[in-house]
Amino acid sequence: MKIKFNLILILIFLILLILNVDCKKIKNKKHITPQRLRKFVEHSKPISLNKKVWKITEIENAFSAQIELTFGIKQRNLQELEDFVWRVSDPNDSMYGNYKTFQEVKQWVKPMDESIESVKNWLIENDITEFTVTESGDFIRTTISIDKAERLLSVRYNKMVHKLTKQSFFRSLDPYTVPRELYDHIDFIGGVNHLPLLAPRPKEGGSINGIGYELESLTNNKQIKSFNEKKVAARNGDPYLSPDLIRKEMNVSQTSTNSTHLGNSQAIAQFLKEYFSPSDLKNFQNRFGLKQEPVENIIGPNQNLNPGIETALDIQYIMAMAPNVSTWIVSTGGLHEGQEPFLDWLVDLSSNPNLPLVHSISYGDDESSIGLAYTDRVDTEFKKYAAMGKTIVFSSGDFGVGCNDACDSFSPGWPASSRFVLAIGGVIKKKDGTIIGDEISGGGFSNYFSRPWYQVDECSSYIDWLNGSLSSFYNQSGRGYPDISSFSENVIILYKDKLMPIGGTSASAPIIAGLLSLINDQRLQKNQNPIGFFNPLLYKIARDYPNSFLDIDFGENNYKCCSNGFKSKNGWDPVTGLGLPNFDELVKHCLE
Repeated sequence: MKIKFNLILILIFLILLILNVDCKKIKNKKHITPQRLRKFVEHSKPISLNKKVWKITEIENAFSAQIELTFGIKQRNLQELEDFVWRVSDPNDSMYGNYKTFQEVKQWVKPMDESIESVKNWLIENDITEFTVTESGDFIRTTISIDKAERLLSVRYNKMVHKLTKQSFFRSLDPYTVPRELYDHIDFIGGVNHLPLLAPRPKEGGSINGIGYELESLTNNKQIKSFNEKKVAARNGDPYLSPDLIRKEMNVSQTSTNSTHLGNSQAIAQFLKEYFSPSDLKNFQNRFGLKQEPVENIIGPNQNLNPGIETALDIQYIMAMAPNVSTWIVSTGGLHEGQEPFLDWLVDLSSNPNLPLVHSISYGDDESSIGLAYTDRVDTEFKKYAAMGKTIVFSSGDFGVGCNDACDSFSPGWPASSRFVLAIGGVIKKKDGTIIGDEISGGGFSNYFSRPWYQVDECSSYIDWLNGSLSSFYNQSGRGYPDISSFSENVIILYKDKLMPIGGTSASAPIIAGLLSLINDQRLQKNQNPIGFFNPLLYKIARDYPNSFLDIDFGENNYKCCSNGFKSKNGWDPVTGLGLPNFDELVKHCLE
């Protein structure tokens, strides 16, 4: 009898132990579906977080806090899509310029019905009934409570606060999983692990990137075309750059800027509450003697009275370089902690059948911080734009070669490292008139993406020149970037009705994007298709007509503890790419 009683006590103890474990799981908001029935999608290990940059805090109420989840549904015919892009982008191919329409691309790669239905049914089974399938047909979006997201994906969320900018996001450091039967239907799920790389916002009227100060001598209302270098210069003596001076340095003649084709269009992208001021744009155009013209279309949120410096820079210079071209702003506000701004921009574009021809994006991240599943899917979206004849321009980043925490290898930037975008580096005009590579100019070789055929000779020549130096710091078979460069320091903008200098490849990208719009205009006037994915043609012109570029042979983009960066040299280099466009010469060869 005593033995039987003891057995009963042991049984009761075991039951209580099991109940306690289950309660802990519920308390920690872990999904209780056995992991053997689930599968990792992007990561299989916990996500590393730089605690010097981010502070991890608890979410006050996981039942009321909201997170936006974006499910990238697997698409079809992706190899055929890539093959098509290479052919329509190769000026030596008979299919060059024969692009597809939005609807044609959509139908070509659209997911299987089974994939869409499987994900929708999974959401419904988990009491998630409010969701949308995007116009492109390959993303599903839903906004749900943190509590539901944790149970759906078997993770725990926290509030991540950026220590410098104070911006915060709801994210998880746990690798998320999905039921095994859904693994083959999902590319990735946005809104779970990825945190953006945030840089401090330049402050009004103060030092910007450490190179300038508000132009007290230029706050009158007179028109300004160029600056007298002897009278108005940055503290280091280098000249300030106006739109007129930039056009002169890049050999953009007045006849080249007479854009007239109604089918031409361009856009900038803005993130994280970087809003647009129409009055600043109008005053900038007036002060620099530019044609008064407004932005034609703003997609997304905007607050006129709360403008961002980045937006002022991007919109003022893309329009200054390409007047008379229909210009859009695509804004993803980042209005709450549950959003993922870059992904929002990507999804919004993928669902718009009337995209502008050229897009300038000043955004970057550490390639190593993004999972391959995510970057591969984003690359697919870039290929779709290329198939439609759209040009995607990214700044190459402001962190030079980058450097990992161990200081023993370079850290490439992304999306500039993608093979299907045009990456723009930075140069500086010095007080003696020379132009050199900017030390901040993002550049190097991708660890994710192999070297594309259009730049094999150029990258191989540079690596041969290195003669084994730095070989342990970079991937010798990776995609090399940037492709070309423009000015990235001492560029003058008008912000809150004040003139100020600003720096970074955020300036380079819209300058180049505007010039590409001018090339498109001349092609359209000749009944030619737009340039689309420009890189294959660009590198061909550089080989056949090298005087189409000002070759930059001085500069180094070392960064932080990586005391040695890549150096500029004759020909392509991972500081300035092919160099600074000699525009009037370049455009001639884009029309042949």
